Amino acid sequence: MATFFSPWPSHVLGTACIGRGLMGILSPRNEYGHVGLPLESHAAAAAGSRGGFASPLMYFKGIREITFGLTLVALQWQGNEDAVTTVAAVLSLARFGDGLVVWLNGGDELRWKALGHWITSAGFVGWVIWRRSY
Repeated sequence: MATFFSPWPSHVLGTACIGRGLMGILSPRNEYGHVGLPLESHAAAAAGSRGGFASPLMYFKGIREITFGLTLVALQWQGNEDAVTTVAAVLSLARFGDGLVVWLNGGDELRWKALGHWITSAGFVGWVIWRRSY
């Protein structure tokens, strides 16, 4: 594959992934609404608190996002264009899967947020197709 692609999309998308991951780690309760899932409430009653709690899995999500972003930036920095394209394809699958989880578990009020995940997935697919066409 030619190495004439601009590095900016990889850096911008990678930085966006890192930012989303940091948001999840620094504010896991707020991340539920951003992602499109209801805040978990099964421990709220036991703790006697109002509302719900943030599952430790939200930290996994944050770490996943950060590693995706670091991977895109690092591979671009190394000039490995084929690997950048492959990672973008994997990211499109992750975003599609995230949307599916939201669609199935977000409830009626949050189900529409699955579209955001699927639009991002489609954007990555488009970027992959464009990169593979050269």
